[in-house]
Amino acid sequence: MKTQNDKSAVSLKKFLYGIGLFIFGGLALTNVTAPLPLKESTKEFLLFIFGCVLIYYFLVSVYFIGGLWRKVFYAILILLCGFSILMVFYLITHSIPH
Repeated sequence: MKTQNDKSAVSLKKFLYGIGLFIFGGLALTNVTAPLPLKESTKEFLLFIFGCVLIYYFLVSVYFIGGLWRKVFYAILILLCGFSILMVFYLITHSIPH
């Protein structure tokens, strides 16, 4: 028998999947509205979006498994946050001229 929490968790999961579709679909459409000048740049941009999609949907799925996997979810988020902050400082100190 499904409880109210099960129904709300399913609706939240569908909502997060829909948000992901909206965000990453919009990112992919930017290539149509403002195309990149080089074919190689376009390929790299689309591969970046694909990698982000994989990470996003993996994390949403892991979160809704629950239990120990929810701790794995939070650990991955903390690692991604730390890596992002480190990359900010790296890119500031190793910038390339345009």
